[in-house]
Order: sequence, then structure tokens, then C-alpha cells
Amino acid sequence: MKMKPLLDRCRQDFLPRIARDSRGMSSIEFALVGPVVIFLTLGTVELALDMIVDASVQIAAQAASRVGLTTVDPASGTRADQAKRIVMAIVGRWQNIGGTVSISTLNYGTYSNVGTSNYQANMGNLGDVVSYNIAVTIPGFSGIPKLFGVKSMTFQRNYLVQNEK
Repeated sequence: MKMKPLLDRCRQDFLPRIARDSRGMSSIEFALVGPVVIFLTLGTVELALDMIVDASVQIAAQAASRVGLTTVDPASGTRADQAKRIVMAIVGRWQNIGGTVSISTLNYGTYSNVGTSNYQANMGNLGDVVSYNIAVTIPGFSGIPKLFGVKSMTFQRNYLVQNEK
């Protein structure tokens, strides 16, 4: 009987045995699927936090416009100061993560002036049409936006209201 070379015998024995062996398969599957799952989870958390920021900007703009509508000066300070305090109480926390908050009011006087350069930067008087503009710019929470070239995100709301007469 003729003996087969050692390499042939190892190949005949090794390949079928390794094909049946399933040890370590979970590690390989995790190495392939794990990064995708982690990326999707971080993306979902990023989206949820961005939606929270967007909702807080919406709430802040509504609250600021309500303060201006009444045209009644508060007991201390001005309406503009009170509106700024309310806005900062709602969206000021986004400055803690490196964000910026921008608040502006434009008094157009009448609806026909809206969209023109005919305005004053104040909260207006009785019957004036005023635009309340709130913007919050923040970096991403998880770093996922930076992977796609987005360095910062801006959430903005503009409310156009007529002060009470």
C-alpha cells in the first residue's frame, strides 16, 4: 500500500473537520453585525435628541410671542427682558453642550411691511405686527453628523403675530 504525502492527508482530514466546526461563529457574526447595530443605535439616539432640541425651540418661540402679544410691561424689567428670560429658561441648556442661542424681534408695524426692510428691532406697540425669531445652533450629540460632514445643526422658529390692541 502506497502512503499519501503528509500534506494530502492533512488536507483531506482538516478541511472537512473545519467545515463542520462551528466554534467561534458567534464572535465572527458579532464582529460583522455589531458595528452596524451600534451605528444604528447611536443614530437613533442622535435623531431623538435633535427632535427634543427642535421641540424646545418651538416651545420657546411660542412662549416669547405670547409675552409680546400682551404689550403689558411686567412689574420688573421690560417685555423684551421677560421674553428673553423665558426663552433662555427653555433653550438655554443647549449652550451647555457648546450651542448658541439667538433671539431677535422685528417690528414691521403692519402686515404689508412683512418681508421688506421696513422694520424696527423691537417688540412693538399696540397693534404692531412683530416677528419673533429664535435660533439654536448645536454640534451633534453623538458624532454621527460629523461622519456625514455636518459640523453643526441650526434649529430655528419664526413667529409672526400682531400685538393686542
